[in-house]
Amino acid sequence: MSLLKFCRLTLYGTIRAFGKRRRTTDMSKAATDFAATPTYERQPNVLRKKLASVVPGSVNVQVLGAGANGTPCAVYLFTDQSRYLFNCGEGTQRLAHEHKTRLSRLERIFVTRNTWTAVGGLPGLALTIQDAGVRSVGLHGPPHLDTMLQSMRRFVVLKTMELDTIDGTLFDYFEDSILSVKSVPLHSKLEEGKVVLSYICKLKPRAGALILEKCVERGVQPGPLLGQLKNGQDITLPSGEVVRSVDVTEPGETALSFVFIDVPSEEYFSALQEQAAHFKELSATEVTEVALVVHFSPPDMTARADYQNFMDSNFSQCTQHIYLNSPLNHFSGYAAAHRIQYQLHQLAPHIFPLLAEANELQLSNGLKKTRLEESPEAADAKEKPTKAPSQGVVPMTSFHLRPKKGLDRMLEIKLTPDEYVSETHALPGFSDLLTQLKSEQNRIDSSSSSTYPRIIFLGTGSSIPNKTRNVSGILLQTAADAFVILDCGEGTYGQIVRLYGRKQAFHVMRHLQAVYISHLHADHHIGLISLLLERENLKPKAPLLLIAPRQIEPWLQFYNNKIEHIKSAYTLVGNGELMEQPLSDERLVAMGIQSIATCLVRHCPHAFGVSLTLQSQHEGAPVKLTYSGDTMPCADLIDLGRNSTVLIHEATMEDDLQEEARVKAHSTVSQAIQQGRDMQAKHIILTHFSQRYAKCPRLPSPEAMHDVAIAFDNMQVTVPDLQNYHKLYPALLAMYAEYTEELEQRAAKRELKQERKRKLAPT
Repeated sequence: MSLLKFCRLTLYGTIRAFGKRRRTTDMSKAATDFAATPTYERQPNVLRKKLASVVPGSVNVQVLGAGANGTPCAVYLFTDQSRYLFNCGEGTQRLAHEHKTRLSRLERIFVTRNTWTAVGGLPGLALTIQDAGVRSVGLHGPPHLDTMLQSMRRFVVLKTMELDTIDGTLFDYFEDSILSVKSVPLHSKLEEGKVVLSYICKLKPRAGALILEKCVERGVQPGPLLGQLKNGQDITLPSGEVVRSVDVTEPGETALSFVFIDVPSEEYFSALQEQAAHFKELSATEVTEVALVVHFSPPDMTARADYQNFMDSNFSQCTQHIYLNSPLNHFSGYAAAHRIQYQLHQLAPHIFPLLAEANELQLSNGLKKTRLEESPEAADAKEKPTKAPSQGVVPMTSFHLRPKKGLDRMLEIKLTPDEYVSETHALPGFSDLLTQLKSEQNRIDSSSSSTYPRIIFLGTGSSIPNKTRNVSGILLQTAADAFVILDCGEGTYGQIVRLYGRKQAFHVMRHLQAVYISHLHADHHIGLISLLLERENLKPKAPLLLIAPRQIEPWLQFYNNKIEHIKSAYTLVGNGELMEQPLSDERLVAMGIQSIATCLVRHCPHAFGVSLTLQSQHEGAPVKLTYSGDTMPCADLIDLGRNSTVLIHEATMEDDLQEEARVKAHSTVSQAIQQGRDMQAKHIILTHFSQRYAKCPRLPSPEAMHDVAIAFDNMQVTVPDLQNYHKLYPALLAMYAEYTEELEQRAAKRELKQERKRKLAPT
């Protein structure tokens, strides 16, 4: 064996042993340090700081929201140790929860606009990741982001986390150990001061592999110097000789770039053309490659010939284009909502209708590996300008930048209805109970399509959305062409679109007459801006009647004055103004409502309950509907809702969590039912369940539930439906038997724990 070969093998073995030992030691120490850190001190960037000098081996761009059916456009960039989010529209955190995307590890958020389209998800996301222990997140975007957050301070209370806002027009460059991000401002040509941002991102290239023979020739001894050379650092030997990393390593990888472009309307397009030099220089040298362009621009812009010509002129044919907001992006990505709806649909199709999105859904067969906007027919016509994208994307469409694998559709979310239904029939006893239920239903006239009010639940969960229960939102159809919304948490408008379909959702929004907001906790009103913007776009004859705490006014005025015009979309009436004198005027006549009255409830300052008395139909008695908002048991609410036809009451906690409910000023299931009994309500509907009860809450005895219904998202009921709702429970509980058994086990463990505490407590 030659001396050189012997030295090479010895050196190679030493390098491997050293590298393995060092990695094991470093990782073990990092894991030990992290485990020893108190939960409240764990931050998503702790591990990153320990690995700051390590170039990530994996970098992926993942579509979180594609803009389909009321969902936001949001893109998640993740590496081995860092996470970045580009745009954070309303509903982003729910999509992240659905697809197990850990937003608690976010370090930077880059937004292209300061409008609700791009930032509507920030309030909810900020509150959620604050609860997860995150201490700070960098927020890059256009001007006014800081003042917008300041204007939200009444309902977005950040006590332990800081959103560090960076104006991208003043500080246009961000860099860390993984990538650099340059913001490209596009100024409006019609209105001074209006600006949107596009972003140019460049990955730090990985150094090439060590050439061991050259290390031996230069006299580099085994040890940490080899690691420095491998990481691209020059070293000095004991003899004083300088060894350059570039001389003993293979050529590094080509530096990859990727771009986010947002041109909201024609008034910004000339600004994009003026900034063309920023994009051209990316491909000017052989050491840089533009791998991907993500378009946040709306479809009426991306379909324009001059927009497409700009892309062809500034990016190569090898660049992949992903178009968000495309009309070809058919699926919202909320598979769990469809799953539970298909399952509940078996019990009562008229109460649990299938989401219209499922009927409209026509997913593409697959994307080309080159350009998304190119159809197969145009594959041989490279010289022709591309038009609109011919194929769409859905949540979990990914693009692998490192390793450079390109587009990946393997993890894309798809619907499998047959699987959802077959799951339930595999459960013990469910099929027999379903058959029995159907037999009973055949003897009951369940046709109530012309009966009003119709109560449609858009969100039945509390605090934060999860994949099966969105936050508070109830749609009342009070007449054939009249709709009222009670509370509108984040994602309410999207729920309407997915339930009704785009065409019918347009009808609902055009005939939406009023919005009632019970109190100013974020999960009850963050969806309001989307509703107002949609109404503004429809240009209705009369503004929306907005009944809300007067304390919401500064926030709405700020948004109207600094961001987008919404003032003409609503007329504000304070909840407190209806306490002494119920509202009863010509505005309510078209809604089929006689009067609206309110009372203060026991939750937070300026929290209200409401009672609506609807005009009688078919010479019947008026229907009185009472909604609690969030509250502990409340005597004033009982007085307000006396002799209600329907009480909709929050039931956040199960019965053995009464103390927790008291501390958080909420009600348990049995407390909510008792409220209905005390006011002599004919029917009670429970909603606003803690997200620990994502499928079904713990319920009291069947006897206690005879006139009580539990609400699910996308459930719609009339008063006749409620008379027979209790007949659904045997099949419903069989469907969720495993889940409810788990709840019972948790309750038993809590009871044992409390019993031990009582025994150990001093007498």
